[in-house]
Amino acid sequence: MPPPDTGDEVVDLVLAAGHRVRTAVDEALRAGVGLTLRRFKILTLLAETGPCRLRDLADAVRVAPRTMTATVDELESAGLIERRAHPHDRRAVLVALTSAGRLTLDEGRRHRSETVTGITRHLDAAQRAQLAELLTSLVSSAAPARMPGAANDGLP
Repeated sequence: MPPPDTGDEVVDLVLAAGHRVRTAVDEALRAGVGLTLRRFKILTLLAETGPCRLRDLADAVRVAPRTMTATVDELESAGLIERRAHPHDRRAVLVALTSAGRLTLDEGRRHRSETVTGITRHLDAAQRAQLAELLTSLVSSAAPARMPGAANDGLP
C-alpha cells in the first residue's frame, strides 16, 4: 500500500502510524485466534452490549446488512456467536456471544495488548505523555466528517 499523501507531513505520519497499528493487530489476531480485526470488533461489541440485532451490528461496524449476515454465519459456524429469538419481537433475531466466543475474545485481547505494547515499548513515559497530548490535540481539533449530500444542520 502506498504511503498516505495528504499534502501534510504530520497527517501523513498519523495515518501511516494508524495503518501500521491496525495491520499489526490484525495479523496478531489472525495468527493468535484466527480472527480478523473486524470479527474481533464484532465479538467485542457483543461482549460490551449483550445480544443485539444483526442490523445494529452492521451499523456499528459500518457494513451492509448482507455483509454482516455472511460474517455472522461464519462466526456462528465457528461456535463463537449464536442467534436467539428476540424476547419481545417474534420477527427479530438477536446475535449473542457464546462462552467459546468469550474465551476467544479474551485470548484475542491478550494478543492485541501484546502487539500494541510492542509498538510503543521504545517510548519512555515523557514521550508517551507528549505523544498522547499532541494526538489528543489533533483529534479534538479535527472537524467531524460529513457525508456528501448530508444535511448541513446549520453547522459551518
